[in-house]
Amino acid sequence: MLEAAAFASKLLLYAATLGGAGAGLHRAIGITLNRRVFVWLGGAVAVTALLRLLVVNAQMGGALTAAFSADHFQWMWAGIGNQTTAFLVGAALLSVSAFSPFRIFAIAASIVIAGGFGLAGHSAGLESPGAAPYVVALHTLIASFWFAAPWTLWPRATEADDLTLHRTRMFTRIAIIVVPAIFVSGLWLLWRIGGGIDGVISSLYGRLLLGKLALAMAILGLGALNMTVVTRRLTTAPASGRNALRATLRIDAVLFLGVLLLIASATSFTGPNE
Repeated sequence: MLEAAAFASKLLLYAATLGGAGAGLHRAIGITLNRRVFVWLGGAVAVTALLRLLVVNAQMGGALTAAFSADHFQWMWAGIGNQTTAFLVGAALLSVSAFSPFRIFAIAASIVIAGGFGLAGHSAGLESPGAAPYVVALHTLIASFWFAAPWTLWPRATEADDLTLHRTRMFTRIAIIVVPAIFVSGLWLLWRIGGGIDGVISSLYGRLLLGKLALAMAILGLGALNMTVVTRRLTTAPASGRNALRATLRIDAVLFLGVLLLIASATSFTGPNE
């Protein structure tokens, strides 16, 4: 039961934090300006971060009934307290960005939330973490930019063709720049945390991350398709382009769900040294 709760809490936390950080980045470059949504996103990040806190406390106590126990709280907080604080601060910044005309709050929220992933977990737990936590934060920040796309780029029926094209072009311009960074950082983290090539291939943890890498490559491939075929079609045949964009975004959403499931499984049921 505890393992299932840990898996579910991580899955929800990853979805909320990546969605919130990604939406913040998209607002910063003008892809989405729906401010009210950021209140809900901030609430989702805060709730899932606190839920994760309770589940970890329950794991320390050995039963779900220990979720609110103070006996192991200091040990639990020593492990994920800094990360939880970062997520809560990021959640607050997301909510503030809904009421502010300045996009700096959305940018700050994205950076703080992504940075939280480098404050705990397998990268921070390495004997000599070195640059790993910082690379995790950068990798997460870029990944969140992609993660938010199925929602922010979705062409709504009442949306003008020019706006759909503008959003897609803005996304692809940034994507072209950050693709090398997310690819290189992902490979380096796989090697660094997985314990080299032998560690990656021989462990369940490594194989799960290899599966995540394969799905990520498929997502990047769809991004390349959007950059060329879909964007061109939005220009020459808007109705057909909208349908093509919806199709690729649906596939993206399914692939992202697969990525979240693999990461949550790798961090819940196994580890680098197992």
